[in-house]
Amino acid sequence: MNSVQEQFDASSSWLIRGKYALYFLVWVAFVGATFFLLTRLRLNLILMLEVFQVNRWARSAVHNFSFVILGLIGLSLVIIVENYLRTAVPRNLLLRRTAISLGSALILLAGSLALHRFQIYLLMP
Repeated sequence: MNSVQEQFDASSSWLIRGKYALYFLVWVAFVGATFFLLTRLRLNLILMLEVFQVNRWARSAVHNFSFVILGLIGLSLVIIVENYLRTAVPRNLLLRRTAISLGSALILLAGSLALHRFQIYLLMP
C-alpha cells in the first residue's frame, strides 16, 4: 500500500494538508451536531415521559439512565465517523462522506426538533 505522499507528487503536499484540515473541521462539526442532537433527544425523552404521564420515580430513573446510554451512543458514533472520514482522505471520497455523515446528523436533528414540537403540541391544553 502506498502512502499518501507517494500517491501524489511533492507539489501537492498543500493539497493533502488542506484535505486533512477539511477532514478535521468536518469531524468537529459532526461532534457538535451529535452533541446537540443527543441533548435534544434527552429533552424529547423527558417530554415523552410527561406525555405518557409516567410516575416521578420512573421518570427520574429513565432520565438518569438515558444520560449514560445516549452518551455511549454518541461516543461510538463519533469514533465510527472519525474512522469513516479519516479513511476517505487517501481515497478522494471526503466530500461524499462529508455529505453522508453531516447530512444524516442534520436530518436526525430536524426530526428531533419536529418531534419536540409535536410533543409540546400534545401537552398544551
